[in-house]
Parts: sequence; C-alpha cells; structure tokens
Amino acid sequence: MVDAHETPAYPPAHSTWQFAPPARRNSRRRTAALVALGVVLAVVAAGSVAGIITIGVAIAQSTSPTTIDDDALTQTIAEECVVMESTVESMPVYGTAQQQSDAIRDQNRAVEVMIAAIRSKRADEILADPPADQWLDDWQSLVDARAELADELLSDPNASLVVPVDRAGDPITDRMDDVWPFVPTCTVPVALTAPDADALSG
Repeated sequence: MVDAHETPAYPPAHSTWQFAPPARRNSRRRTAALVALGVVLAVVAAGSVAGIITIGVAIAQSTSPTTIDDDALTQTIAEECVVMESTVESMPVYGTAQQQSDAIRDQNRAVEVMIAAIRSKRADEILADPPADQWLDDWQSLVDARAELADELLSDPNASLVVPVDRAGDPITDRMDDVWPFVPTCTVPVALTAPDADALSG
C-alpha cells in the first residue's frame, strides 16, 4: 500500500493559492455576481463613455489570486490537456502487475509532457499568474505518487494509489479542478486517480 503523501505548505509568496473545498465554487459565483452588479452601478454612476472604458480596462487588467485566468495561458493549457487526456485514455491500466506498472508509467509520461509544454510555451504568463505554477506542481505531485504506485505494484499486486493531500487533508485534485473561475479548462482524468478501476475491469 502506498503511503499517503502530504504536500508541503506553499511558500508565503504563494500563500494566496489556497482553496476551500469544491463547494467554494458557489461562493465564487456569488462573488462574480456581486462584482458584475458593482460594475453596472459604477457604469451608471460614471454616466460617460470614458467611465465605461476606464472600468472595462480595470476589469481586464485584474486577475484572481486563486484562479488561472490568463487567456493565452488557459488556451495553451486547454490544447495540451486535450492531448494528455487522449493519450492517457489510449493506455488503460490492466493485465499483470508488470503490465499495470508499465501502463501507469506511460500515462505519467503523457502528463509530464503536458507539464513541460505548458511551462515552456507560457513561462511569462505562469510567472504573472501564481496559481498556475502551483497547479502544475500539483500535477507533478500526482505523477510522483503514481510512480511510487508503479514501483509498489511489482511487489504488491494489490497496491492502490493514495492521492496526495493538501494541508487540510483534502485530495489535491479538489483544488486542481477548482482553479478554473467558470468553465473548467483542464480537469484531472479519473483514469489518473483510479488506475486500478481499469485493472479490475480488464
């Protein structure tokens, strides 16, 4: 059995990337609604084209400290994530312990290729959008946990994956999927968190 992994606390500089449980999405919607209402009232109060432009620029330039919202970055993430997902899906985990171990490693390579591509293509955007760096680190933490599972399977065919947890004890996949402000751009495939599901059905 693979021991649970608890990810270390992020450095103070990145402490803004701290997510509550997924239910937080409801509060985010309420916050977005309040912001929208505030913008409308401000536009009415401004009563001029200049006021509308000023408010629009302010909104465009603002970024959330808890979500990935850079357009260029999210576009690249979406493109690379599609490739990763299709690759992972094409390599189900089943068969002997050795075959399962090999499949897990192959899937891991697909995730690592995605991580490297995003970091290479959007280094500046990642630097300007702190949650993105931590989100990518979480992907690597998941890969590392899966790599240990691949090793463990060779000596214990009944070994199963324990997803790393955050400081609150919640799986890091919760905050990885909660990093998107509205429409999810790249969520964690079930095949990566439950590799033994394919093995049992195979």
